[in-house]
Amino acid sequence: MLIKSQFLYGEDFELKKGILVVEDGIIKGFTNEHSKDVINFNGLVIPPLINAHTHIADNCIKDIGINKTLDELVKPPNGLKHRYLSKVSREILIESIKLGLDDLKDNGIRYFCDFRENGIEGVKILKTSLKDYNYPKAKILGRPTKINEVDKNEVKEILRISDGLGLSGSNEFEDYDLKAIYKVYKDFKDKLFAIHACEHRGSVEYSLKKYGETEVERLINLNVYPDFIVHGTYLTDNDIDLLKENNIPVVVCVRANLSFNVGYSQLNKLIDNGLLIGIGTDNFMANSPSIFREMEFIYKLYHIEPKEILKMATINNAKILKLKNVGLIDEDFKGVFTFIKPTNAILFSKNIVASIVTRCEKSDIVEIV
Repeated sequence: MLIKSQFLYGEDFELKKGILVVEDGIIKGFTNEHSKDVINFNGLVIPPLINAHTHIADNCIKDIGINKTLDELVKPPNGLKHRYLSKVSREILIESIKLGLDDLKDNGIRYFCDFRENGIEGVKILKTSLKDYNYPKAKILGRPTKINEVDKNEVKEILRISDGLGLSGSNEFEDYDLKAIYKVYKDFKDKLFAIHACEHRGSVEYSLKKYGETEVERLINLNVYPDFIVHGTYLTDNDIDLLKENNIPVVVCVRANLSFNVGYSQLNKLIDNGLLIGIGTDNFMANSPSIFREMEFIYKLYHIEPKEILKMATINNAKILKLKNVGLIDEDFKGVFTFIKPTNAILFSKNIVASIVTRCEKSDIVEIV
């Protein structure tokens, strides 16, 4: 496949014009050869956008939680969200998930990572919903239905049929349950283990009061090492040191934190300390899954260099989710792209990456597979 267009090429997102060669799904570089089979795209081709944290089934309960606290909304097992979802039929869940998948696709997102509630059945519902979709592709992280006295057989089955585990938080589990879950996980290769941590002040205070440690300190002291944590809004300096020492990335969800009124991520501090940072949009009930909106929000709130923000949404998210050879337009990477139309968002731009980060929206995307 030969594609003639403008590309954001390599880790520095260099703007290059030319004919890109994709052979057997892998990028081989540029060519000077001409062919009648060249695909001409009069827009901009960028690396595939990736959403590293969603709860897509919440799409059927949009905006139930206006002005509720985070614990009132999402704390298992009796949060408002869980009570609503327990009454929703399988058919409605699948319909709402498919609408959510359409929304992800329309926003140019090629991969996403979903934390699926409801154990084995929850994983199966998302897999069923994905059957008609080439993209977006999902990393599905399940979780056990039992919080006390975890069923190891359930955890094994979830790991067998999913891409790993995505736990709500360490505060929901006693030490022996956390260690038991992690021990089962270690028997599975190429799976992910992720967990919400330090999302709001109350979760940190609860952990300190009950265990004498922060959530991150407790995980590390239990020899439970997540592949990544989500949120990290209230990480202490020691937490940040522990994450860095153990190469544990953080996926931040800035808009969601502010939607739930829990505070601001310490994003500049995390970057300055050399942590690998990814971004997600969290609950569909509170946020659209647009990574464009997330990137714009991050730039205007933190004034991080736009190239670093775009890296979070592409190559960083790919590394965190263990997506091999995904996340850049470069030789030996997979030929998976997000296509931006030649709209006013990018035309006449003097800083094309900044324009993508701060101006692009769903309407600027065209779907080409």
